[in-house]
Amino acid sequence: MYCYHSRIFDRERLPVASLSLLGDESPSWRPDHFGYQLGDTDLRLRFGAVKLLDVDLALLEESNDLMAILALLHRDAQATRGQPEERMRRKIARFRTFLRKGYRAADLHHLIRFLDQLLRLDPMLNEQVRATMYHIEEEELGMTTFVTSFEELAAKEGEARGLVEGEARGLVKGQAALLLHQVERRFGPPPPEVQQRVAALAADELLALGEALFVFAGMDDVRAWLKL
Repeated sequence: MYCYHSRIFDRERLPVASLSLLGDESPSWRPDHFGYQLGDTDLRLRFGAVKLLDVDLALLEESNDLMAILALLHRDAQATRGQPEERMRRKIARFRTFLRKGYRAADLHHLIRFLDQLLRLDPMLNEQVRATMYHIEEEELGMTTFVTSFEELAAKEGEARGLVEGEARGLVKGQAALLLHQVERRFGPPPPEVQQRVAALAADELLALGEALFVFAGMDDVRAWLKL
């Protein structure tokens, strides 16, 4: 909170009011200040805090404000954790409510997206939800524009994530190959078990091993680091 406060002040050179929105499930955790004392320096920042647990659910249900709806979906996600059937029921009910409240098309797209992100279900249940949403949209609006466009967006996001993940895996693979080349130059060809273990390392582990190579005396040190 202090970092946000100080950076906004540094950029705008105006007084800043800080407010924390607490979405956790602990009734007792209510931070409202930050500070430290070092030498002659004594820093204190007090800020307002709103706990979503304190907000009346009935008020959220009645509101058409998008932030109120997001808070309501967050509460739904907390209340249905580990209860997939209840989560499915609420997800369908929220979708019907969104259609009936008459939101603008752009807002409705955002709400459906948040609905899917916050009230996540396993693929099988989600397929049931989507099928029901199709029927509801056809029943309420006489078309299936929003569900269809949402699924197209989700597919595009999935493709983009796949490309990013593929690039990341390729980068890690290249790092492993470079590290094995360094091992070979210093200590000779690495045995198959060393090659396999290095190829399975994550990016941060490859970095740590690369730094450790500077102090290794031989292949035995490499094997010991890899716990072989």
